[in-house]
Amino acid sequence: MRPSPRLHIVCPTQKRGFPAFMSVAFVWVVASGLANGWEGQPSFEFVLLTACALAIMVLAACALYRNFVFRDTLYIAREGSLPASIPLAFMAHEIRAVRLLPRHEAWTPEGKWDSLGFGQGRIEIDTATHRYHFGIGLDEYEAEAALNRIVDFCREQGDVAAAA
Repeated sequence: MRPSPRLHIVCPTQKRGFPAFMSVAFVWVVASGLANGWEGQPSFEFVLLTACALAIMVLAACALYRNFVFRDTLYIAREGSLPASIPLAFMAHEIRAVRLLPRHEAWTPEGKWDSLGFGQGRIEIDTATHRYHFGIGLDEYEAEAALNRIVDFCREQGDVAAAA
């Protein structure tokens, strides 16, 4: 049986409730504060508050995007060309090692970013030039299954020594 010429994995969206709740709460508090503070001639403090409020709203919009729209995608090919639309696209011979990173504890800064949906994937792909993270939105079982698919694909190609 001939090995598959490519591997394409698309992760599901994260769909976490905490970032959605926090985003709605932030936007509601900021919008009500701005609506109550608006006067005929805005002061410097109000303009500064408005700029901070807009930054919070952008952060909330990014959290909603990362949790309900963004899908992490990996593409590995044995030969041919790589799609330009996928940021994590590799040739199989570029991959040196693949491993599953431990889950971040909730009290660490990385764990707090993960709870808001801004974390990195737990699957680390090591190339000659950089380390990439993949697997945003995968639970423990799905991350192990994706890691095994990547390792099996790289081993099928015969020219990559992938280590889990």
